Amino acid sequence: MPDQWVNQQGWGQQPNQAPSAKLPTQPAQGSTPPPPSQPGRPPQWGPPNPNPLWQRKGFWVVAASIGALLLVVGLLSEPDQAATPTAATAATAAPTTSAPPASTTTAAPPTTVQTATVPRLVGMKTGQAKTVLARRGLDWTIKYKSTSRFASGTVISQSSNAGAEVRPGASIALVIAKAPPPPPTTAPPPPTTAAPRNCDPAYPDVCLHQGIGDYDCAGGSGNGPNYVEGPIRVLPPDPFDLDGNDNDGIGCESG
Repeated sequence: MPDQWVNQQGWGQQPNQAPSAKLPTQPAQGSTPPPPSQPGRPPQWGPPNPNPLWQRKGFWVVAASIGALLLVVGLLSEPDQAATPTAATAATAAPTTSAPPASTTTAAPPTTVQTATVPRLVGMKTGQAKTVLARRGLDWTIKYKSTSRFASGTVISQSSNAGAEVRPGASIALVIAKAPPPPPTTAPPPPTTAAPRNCDPAYPDVCLHQGIGDYDCAGGSGNGPNYVEGPIRVLPPDPFDLDGNDNDGIGCESG
């Protein structure tokens, strides 16, 4: 079966036919002379093709088939192309979601803490110690202690040692000496006022009460009712008659 695409007017090379060794020198009578040859193109002979290739029905069928095939191939390749970036994006994003977020916290620069040096306050007066502490930005508390070893109003101890470093505003406890209370004085007891004894002055060595009856010498012959041991001094007028008859100023000599 001859090829349907072979030019029936003689265009092209006929199958199983050797090319002619000689080209016709003159076109056939009634045919259109070929246009002048152009460099690089073979000369065209014969009359124009009344049924060119693009006007044939089979050409459009083949062209439509090829176009449909290309369209199907393009549609089938689009999901693969769309899936490929998605998979690549997922593969790229996977490490990002699993990796811990980068820390954005900036470490604060180290700060220098200011300190104050505790001065030596022992031996200072209270007012002087307060002034020294205030100049260094320190506070204080005061407690008093009675002692005779230090002058009154002198600092005798402090809570922080001299030379220690403390924060500004720290409180230093001070112990201040104060004079001890004076020793208690032993005053002699006030004199007691003796109650009147109602003694007869004629007998200074003993108290012979007046108004209670007669006195006799104990162991004598008198009948009392009151008795006195002798000897005793007797002054006149000897109301109880204890001196006897010798009037020597001594009574109850014998008994």
